[in-house]
Amino acid sequence: MELESVTLKLPRELLSGAQRVATAREVTIGHMVRQLLKREVERQLASKDIITVSEGLISAVQTLLARDIADASDWDDMAEQLRPHGYVFKLHEGGLVLYKISCGTRICTGSELGFSYASLVERFGVQMPSQAVAKTGNGVMPAGRLDPTRHELLSTHFAAARNWPDLIHRLAIEGMELRPLGAGLGIHIAATGRHLCNSGTVGVRYQTLVNRFGAALPGHPIDGS
Repeated sequence: MELESVTLKLPRELLSGAQRVATAREVTIGHMVRQLLKREVERQLASKDIITVSEGLISAVQTLLARDIADASDWDDMAEQLRPHGYVFKLHEGGLVLYKISCGTRICTGSELGFSYASLVERFGVQMPSQAVAKTGNGVMPAGRLDPTRHELLSTHFAAARNWPDLIHRLAIEGMELRPLGAGLGIHIAATGRHLCNSGTVGVRYQTLVNRFGAALPGHPIDGS
């Protein structure tokens, strides 16, 4: 079979995780990507609602996510741990199902990864909320207010970002994303959609960023000119 060369850009954390999985399976990342892509293409072309996931794929995902799931302190913490890897858990027919965030593809159940819904409910002491929210050691922070640690983190990223793609990438690694908010800019938890605050909360107004980057945020209705 003749192979064509392609260039694939990945977040550093995802590449590192993929390398660990590939090493454990004694294959190359390229081989693993080809196999995963082949299965996904076949699934999409078949247009079937029920997906049969191979043991190899479940094993790879388990290797990538197991530690984060095991270390999570509650439902919200788990959602934020999984977001940088591109996955999210959702409730379905009384159980947990893992989905790929970027395309909404169903991957497998939590039980198939070794983490049943019942075991996580017992561990966290509460059922999974309909919408997870970001928490701090002092409890849930209301929208528009940030704990000092997260405030410092965001301030650092906004100050260091060279352009919109750089800022978007920095926030994505932290499980956050930018969204237009009127004439301003909101910062949201990507996995849950929860509004954390506006960019002005960390000392940078949208217009300031437009002037600094020389362009409006792609997709923002206000061009800043």
